[in-house]
Amino acid sequence: MKIAFLARGNASQIRPLGAVPFGWISQLRWSPSGDRLAIAGGEGVAVYRGGFGGAADFHLRGHSAPVKDIAFHPGGGLIASCSADTRIKLWQAGTDSFAESATLAGHAGSVEALAWHPDGSSLASGGADGSIRLWDVASGGNPVLLTAHTDEVTTLAFDASGRWLFSGSRDKSIRRWDLRANYASDSVGAHDDWVREVALSPAGVLASASKDMSIRLWDRSSSRAAADEAGILRRPARRWQAHAGGVDALAYSLDDALLVSGGRDNCLRIWDAAIGRELATLTEHRRPVLALALHPAGGLLASGGGDNRVVLWGLPSE
Repeated sequence: MKIAFLARGNASQIRPLGAVPFGWISQLRWSPSGDRLAIAGGEGVAVYRGGFGGAADFHLRGHSAPVKDIAFHPGGGLIASCSADTRIKLWQAGTDSFAESATLAGHAGSVEALAWHPDGSSLASGGADGSIRLWDVASGGNPVLLTAHTDEVTTLAFDASGRWLFSGSRDKSIRRWDLRANYASDSVGAHDDWVREVALSPAGVLASASKDMSIRLWDRSSSRAAADEAGILRRPARRWQAHAGGVDALAYSLDDALLVSGGRDNCLRIWDAAIGRELATLTEHRRPVLALALHPAGGLLASGGGDNRVVLWGLPSE
């Protein structure tokens, strides 16, 4: 079965292709090549290889508390996981197994968010202690400590150049960190409540989702007169109310045209990212949609819900 590319013209035709149970779900990630889907939650990490449905191919169970986030190394052969047990673990992929290769410790509380630098040289982690740490995985040395948030760091994202790290927090703020200028930090902007996720489009538009029920886009086009040298406006270029009860997850389409969101109203919604117009509402989940992951090829979407299910969505072309 071939899967069509998800785009503005066919967004309303997307439908569920299958579902698997998993218990409490915190995050979903595809590997860079798209051959593996990793699911994180209360049962550790499950990895599906080359397919979806039935039993997972691998289970990674080294943490002593729920796993809060996972991130594939850009090279694809390594997975990082972080947990409420305050630890980060690295898992090396083999042909028929995953082996735990390192444990990173330093956060004073639950580790909530992870992001790999685009060149794979370092791993960023954000914690309930309000701090961000940058780990040089190769050297194993002490991490760089970044502090500016006043509450739990809930989400992290690097831009494609690797210069800028963006963070969102329970303190309602979105911050950016300049890795080329001694990790200088300033505020991008803020929501009216807890920032649940930040996401960067392939073209570099920064989107944020919040418990205040809104999605906000922060324009990074350097052609905008109000933008600074990094192309960030101090107020959102666009904002709209998206999900009653709050927005928990975001995913951009590969062509920048679509933004998919999941929220507390148990729905996924697909938006025209240019104008914030809703194109489709997907209602397969029976509880809040907590995690989203778009396949690197752009034709499959995975969603994880509070109903303890992962649903795979797509547009079969034949």
